Amino acid sequence: MIEIYPIGGYSKVEGNSVLIKVDEESVILDMGLTMDNYVNFQNQQANLDKNFNQKYFYDELLQVDALPDYYGLGKVLKTVKAVIPSHAHLDHVGAVPYGMKFFDNIPVLGTPYTIEFLRKELVSTGHKNYFEKNNISLITCELNTTFKLTEKITIEFVEVTHSVPDSAILVVHTPYGKVMYAVDYKFDNFPQLGNPPNFKRLEELGKEGVKCLILESLYADVDIETPSEQDVKEELIKTIKGIDIKGKTIITSTFSSHIVRLKSLIDIGKSLGRKVFLVGRSLSTHSNIAKEVGIINLKKQANLASRHDDINELLEDVYVNREDYFLICTGHQGEEFSVLSRILDGWFDFKFSPEDIMIFSSSVIPTKMNQDSFQELENKLNENKLQIIKDIHASGHAGLKDHKKMLKLVQPEYVIPAHAGHEKARSIASLCKDIGIGNPILTNNGDKIKLS
Repeated sequence: MIEIYPIGGYSKVEGNSVLIKVDEESVILDMGLTMDNYVNFQNQQANLDKNFNQKYFYDELLQVDALPDYYGLGKVLKTVKAVIPSHAHLDHVGAVPYGMKFFDNIPVLGTPYTIEFLRKELVSTGHKNYFEKNNISLITCELNTTFKLTEKITIEFVEVTHSVPDSAILVVHTPYGKVMYAVDYKFDNFPQLGNPPNFKRLEELGKEGVKCLILESLYADVDIETPSEQDVKEELIKTIKGIDIKGKTIITSTFSSHIVRLKSLIDIGKSLGRKVFLVGRSLSTHSNIAKEVGIINLKKQANLASRHDDINELLEDVYVNREDYFLICTGHQGEEFSVLSRILDGWFDFKFSPEDIMIFSSSVIPTKMNQDSFQELENKLNENKLQIIKDIHASGHAGLKDHKKMLKLVQPEYVIPAHAGHEKARSIASLCKDIGIGNPILTNNGDKIKLS
């Protein structure tokens, strides 16, 4: 028998996690953070202790609703044979350093970029020693391969496009059928880096039979096909060609983990004959990971400044030679300690000039904290009289037309909407009924679903 235990991401958008139980064995797919609550807690602790490297623990983060509640699983936790994050975004992998307190002698499985990101998270959160002492191993699984975990459970990593490298649709193969986990994904035929989605394998899985599809629903209420990364690059080029850039510094910002977008920005900056710099610690982190796992060496194509003194020295030169530079900075969500916010708050010996151009190749994550933070950042940029260009971006998440294509490819018996509350999930349920594919099951965190 297959039983599904929704843990996080079914009553709200973040903290994604689900347990799949096959008789007396189980796996947990994703262990994600609720980012607003996590960041708020971090900031509060930093302001109290002035310690940016403080170590946090599961129970204190649970109290502020910053990660999934695994206590509610009770004895089922003892059946877990592995934890498997689908990709390297914090709302899917960020709780692993804390949530593994419940386990020992089991592996964490993931794609190369995901596992390398997790290794760095274990160091930065201070939980590396716990993993070593409790024999929790990190096992790298290539895309489009399978890993036989037990006699009854095999995990497959199907390649898909998203806004971070090595994202996978996870398939749990069992004697009772397949459970597919497509949270997060988009269908991008022109990804600019890496391969398009493995449509051939998705179609094969559909023909073999999929018992249940757990499907993201973040933008299921938007009746579109999500645009390609090629479209974003073309729009960036068109936008910059259409404005006067002479004598002006061009500052851009996007998600630090969005390696393909960083590549596009670097390509554009170099085509303008400018010195391109990645500015900020998280950009350094993700650039290093991309290099280490053999995806791309961004440091060969752009310069890097991540330490305060290096950034200060760079900005001093930018001040004198404004039109020589194309900067890619952290801070697209208005994060308090990002490079953009720190420049505007006077942390560096530098001020933006009214003729400078600020391009956001990103969208604001639709939470109150991010919206408020970005509005504050935008106000400061306006006070400095920069030219602001926003929303040159394509989401890493599927629209309703993409979900329709997924359902037709996979032909699942059951569909469980995830990665949002019921308002978005109802759009998936309506789609299933409209096209006659999949019996939708709307569920909440803490529920239990038995698949017959």
